[in-house]
Amino acid sequence: MRTSRFLAALGGVIAAASLSACSLSAPRVEPVAQEAPAAESTPEATAEPGEAAGAEAPATGSPQVLRIAQVTGLSSIVVNAKGRTIYRFDDDSNDPPTTNCVEKCNETWQPVLAPNGVEVDAGLEEDLVGTVERPDGAEQLTLNGWPMYYFHEDLSLGQIAGHGTGDKWWAISPAGGRAEKTSDEPAAAKKPQVLRAAGVDGLSPDIVVNAKGRTIYRFDKDDNNPPRTTCVGKCLETWQPVLAPNGVEVEDGIDEDLVGTITRPDGSKQLTLKGWPLYYFHKDLRLGQIAGHGTGDVWFAITAGGGKAKEKSTSSGGSNNNDGGGDSY
Repeated sequence: MRTSRFLAALGGVIAAASLSACSLSAPRVEPVAQEAPAAESTPEATAEPGEAAGAEAPATGSPQVLRIAQVTGLSSIVVNAKGRTIYRFDDDSNDPPTTNCVEKCNETWQPVLAPNGVEVDAGLEEDLVGTVERPDGAEQLTLNGWPMYYFHEDLSLGQIAGHGTGDKWWAISPAGGRAEKTSDEPAAAKKPQVLRAAGVDGLSPDIVVNAKGRTIYRFDKDDNNPPRTTCVGKCLETWQPVLAPNGVEVEDGIDEDLVGTITRPDGSKQLTLKGWPLYYFHKDLRLGQIAGHGTGDVWFAITAGGGKAKEKSTSSGGSNNNDGGGDSY
C-alpha cells in the first residue's frame, strides 16, 4: 500500500516524505492489556477504556496518520493510526475552513492536531487534507475543508459513539462528508473505565494507571474534602479528566472504597481517588510516561492510596524525560 507523508509548514506549505515503520520497546509497567492492531486491518479490535482519550496529537516527533477504515453500521470512515474514529461538525464551515468548537465544546470533542505533519494512506486524496489555525494557535487538520475531531466517549477503537450527536456530529467519510448508516447493527459495546496500580521507573510507590497503563494524576489546587475540580476552561487543553460514563472497574492494589465520582460543570462524571479528581496529561503519549509529574509543583502522579508519588533518589529527571519505548496511544 502506498502511503504519503505531508509535513505542514507556516503558510500552509506541505512537502512530501515517505512513511517508515518502527517498533518501540515497552518501559517497565505492570502487565497491561495487549495492544489492538490498527483499525484498517482489524477494524473491530478494541483497546482498553481511556486509551484514546485526549489523544489529539501523536507521539512526539511522529506525524499524525489518516487512514480509511470500515466499522459495523457505517460506510467507510476516516480514523487515526490506532483506529480511533474521526468526526466533523455541521456548525463548522469548510469554505473557508472554520472551527466553531472552542472552549467547553473541546471538553467533549478534541481537535485532531498535526504538530509534526500528517501521513495519508492510499485511498485518501492528499489534496483534500489541510489545516486550520485554532484560536489558541494550534493547527487542526481538515478534510475537504472540514475541521476534524475525536469524541471523548469513544473509549474503544472502532467505536462510533459520537456519530449523530445533536444531529450535527458525524463520523467523517474519506471525501469529507458524513459517513452513511449501512445497517442497524449496534456499535461496539462500551466498557467500564479501569483503575489499577502499577510500578513505573523513576517513581515510588506504585501509581494509578488505566487499563492500558496510562499514568493518572492529581492536582493540588483541587479539593478532596469535599471533592471539587478547579481544572476547567484552558486547563482542559492540557489535562483531560478521567471519565467513567460506563462505570469503573477497580483492580487489586486499589481500595475500591477510595474510588468515587464528581459531576463536572459539563455534566460528565469524573473519577476521584480518596476524593481527588483524576486526570491524564496530554503529553503522556506512550504507556508508562510520567511527563506531567511535578508540573508547576502542583500536578503529581497519584498513588494507589490517593497521595503524591515521589521521585526515586536514583532517578535523574525521570519525571519529565521518560520518552523512550512503550506503545503509543
